[in-house]
Amino acid sequence: MSVLSKIFAGYFGTPILHATCYETIHTWNPDCTMAMVNATPHAFLFSLRTYGVFYLLSALVRKGDPRKIDYKRLIKDILRSSIFLTSNMIFLLFSLCFLRRTMGFYIWPTVSFVNSIAASFFALLIENPTRRPMLALYLTNLASETLFRQLVNHGYLRSYKNGEAIVFAIGLAIITYMYKRYGEKAGAMGKLIKTTHCLDNSNADIIDVNKLNSNSKLWFSILRNSFNKHPLCEHKHSCASVAVESGLRNFTYGLGASLALAVLKSLATPRKLLRNVFTVGILRLPCFAGALPFIYHVVECTLTRHLNAHTELIPALAALVSGLAMLVYPSISVAMYVLWKAIEMIYHKLVEKNLALNFRHGDLLLYALSTGFVLGNVIIEPHAVRKGYINFLSGLTGNKLAVFNRRLFTPFGFDSSRVYDFMPKLNPRFATINPDLYLPMSRPF
Repeated sequence: MSVLSKIFAGYFGTPILHATCYETIHTWNPDCTMAMVNATPHAFLFSLRTYGVFYLLSALVRKGDPRKIDYKRLIKDILRSSIFLTSNMIFLLFSLCFLRRTMGFYIWPTVSFVNSIAASFFALLIENPTRRPMLALYLTNLASETLFRQLVNHGYLRSYKNGEAIVFAIGLAIITYMYKRYGEKAGAMGKLIKTTHCLDNSNADIIDVNKLNSNSKLWFSILRNSFNKHPLCEHKHSCASVAVESGLRNFTYGLGASLALAVLKSLATPRKLLRNVFTVGILRLPCFAGALPFIYHVVECTLTRHLNAHTELIPALAALVSGLAMLVYPSISVAMYVLWKAIEMIYHKLVEKNLALNFRHGDLLLYALSTGFVLGNVIIEPHAVRKGYINFLSGLTGNKLAVFNRRLFTPFGFDSSRVYDFMPKLNPRFATINPDLYLPMSRPF
């Protein structure tokens, strides 16, 4: 082992950490096996609660009637996914201990990414294969977001204000182009864009005025009939009508969703309900949802009129400009998700045309690499990872994520203890380096 450490330290110049896995990782128990045993029950119960709610709500939305749900399959799916999530944590702890015992020391890849990638790969083998692509895409989205933050933290990139709107706009443009070119064959994101941007070119009205009062009917009649539309425009009524009606419809849906979220947020503290509802922030989501189709149709109709043409590029340009809607509801998570879905659509089309390789079990490899990268950063640079995901992992581990001895990772150059500056109180009998690093200084008499 001394030869191996000399190779890494001398030849590669890599900092070496000789502290044990007890001193660095599972500070709550000096025994590796018992440390995993201590963490497992809470993790499994947390997983059951998480996937229980997820699968039950998904089944209700899909079936619409609780009596039509296949509860035997539901329980099987909940148990399988819960075992998968718990196993990912156990495999990570095991690999951290195994590599430390095998090598006799840590270097920054073996305390982070190597273990995380291996643990994620073997854990996903347990999960239902039909869920693997979705998990792979979600973690790829999170990994790219984490990588960006990490590069900013280390000074390799700059963080630009409202930069997520640019990413979002590019993703929208690609997806809209693919939808206009391939229609329903473009995939699920094409159908989503069709809904969010009101791209349904059938004779159906965007808003059903028959359910409105007479004054509202008159207003919509003026909007639809008093303005004209270009012969090449595909919508039913005037250009002004499609922009305003689609914006109003989405604003209404967004407001309903925003109010529902405010109510759910207030369940734990009901007295905060009014404060959560009557706030300017509650209008961000509806304004974002309404601005998407409004901007899109204004730009599309304007370009069609001025160019006297309607090609596939015009909707793509309109979608690009509609990305400005994210200025009122900035979300790097949504922006990166849309961009990665756009990249996925391009890749699948290239595979269909035999212009790209179709990797067998590519979702498994993508999940392992992405999750490994994210979990590795959770260990050595948690401030680079999305706060919501950190909170999720803290719930999974029973807050054991916070008791890693990250002060010892400082020589690796990641400022690891910025978020969790925890000083463990370890048993000196199991310490291999100076116990003064762990024990608080005694008061002088």
